[in-house]
Amino acid sequence: MTDKITHNILLVDDEESILKALKRLLSSLDAKIYLTTDSSEALKLIKENEISLIISDQRMPGMTGVELLNKTIDISPDTIRILLTGYADIDATIDAINSGAVKYYLNKPWDDEMLLGRVQESLDFYSVFKENKRLNELTIEQNKKLQEFNNTLEQKVDEQTNKIKMQNEELNKSFMETIKAFSSFIEMRYKDVGSHSQRVAILVKNMLNGFELGPVEYQEIVVASYLHDIGKISLPDKILTKNPKDYSLSEIKLIEKHTTIGQACVYNISGFGEIGVLIRNHHENYDGSGYPDNQSEDQISLGAKIIKICNDFDHYAFQGSYPDVKMLNEAAAKLVQFSGTLYDPVLVKKFIEMDVGKSLHHDDNNETVAENVDDLVEGMVIVDDIYTQNGMFLLPKGAKLSKGMISRIRKINAVDAINGDIIVYKSIQKERKLNVPV
Repeated sequence: MTDKITHNILLVDDEESILKALKRLLSSLDAKIYLTTDSSEALKLIKENEISLIISDQRMPGMTGVELLNKTIDISPDTIRILLTGYADIDATIDAINSGAVKYYLNKPWDDEMLLGRVQESLDFYSVFKENKRLNELTIEQNKKLQEFNNTLEQKVDEQTNKIKMQNEELNKSFMETIKAFSSFIEMRYKDVGSHSQRVAILVKNMLNGFELGPVEYQEIVVASYLHDIGKISLPDKILTKNPKDYSLSEIKLIEKHTTIGQACVYNISGFGEIGVLIRNHHENYDGSGYPDNQSEDQISLGAKIIKICNDFDHYAFQGSYPDVKMLNEAAAKLVQFSGTLYDPVLVKKFIEMDVGKSLHHDDNNETVAENVDDLVEGMVIVDDIYTQNGMFLLPKGAKLSKGMISRIRKINAVDAINGDIIVYKSIQKERKLNVPV
């Protein structure tokens, strides 16, 4: 288990009153904050300290904010950079974003809630990025050790190979846990998305069983299915709490940007290039009417087409409570209705033939019962999303419990108790009681 990252934030502005205001706003964060009005001192501080995030004003004497942030790239490439700017500086800001010098920009005067949200998102992203980097370095180190044993006795090689295999499996497991944690970050910001993303990933994995894919392509599609809505963490609160039927045209356009923002979120993570493309393209339509690039037919990758089908199927099926057979059939009918326009007809046919949606079906009996953590049984279906008392998201509604899931729930419950009883569908619960020996 890795130690928690201690975040350092550097604030740069030639006006001390601005620095004090920013420091007050960020005082609630678990981070050490450095202040400076001098660009040269800022460069010195970032050389001497591991800075997670730097926030700089654009208009400063001697060196502009963009110039300063560009200089920090060579010194500390992993640091996340935010620019405070006025509307008059928009061209310089766009250039900075395109060059990779700036992740976010905020207009002055800023909105406190939005700025605080961007900062927290940046710190969360930095933590996951550093953990992924650590895992990559660990993989490289293990590969070096494997090479050192190439000329040893066959038994030694076999023993070490088995050890490396176990470690790589653990690394892959840790990697996927990191992805699921990243998906949970989305849920914390946008609760409907977290549960949705988990279900879409289940549907995608079920559908991929019908294809002969290499392990890399398979994992890229699965990871993208977990993170396909990650760009929505950037949406303002007023949109997140609004009924989609009430969206204005400008709000719809803003929401559509979540695919490109999602790609940008994973852009700097090593090995995530294709995953970013899948995230970008999961709203492309087969007839070219989708976004953001109006791709059509074979221009759209297999993974993006599959994620779109599973994403839309889940939206069709979940119109309120957990779907019954009728709702699942109606959702499948929607796919057929728009086959050849929104969806690849070959993949829709495969989705129907494989009965992919059956993973969301539990029983026509919708009676429920509350179960204690210790009484959970493999095969039970969760009625509502499961959270701990501290707000940690564990499982989405509709998840069918496996032995691994039950073990994880019990371990976490021991240190961060589940918030209330776990509600499951009664059909499985009845079956469990009938099977008790007499």
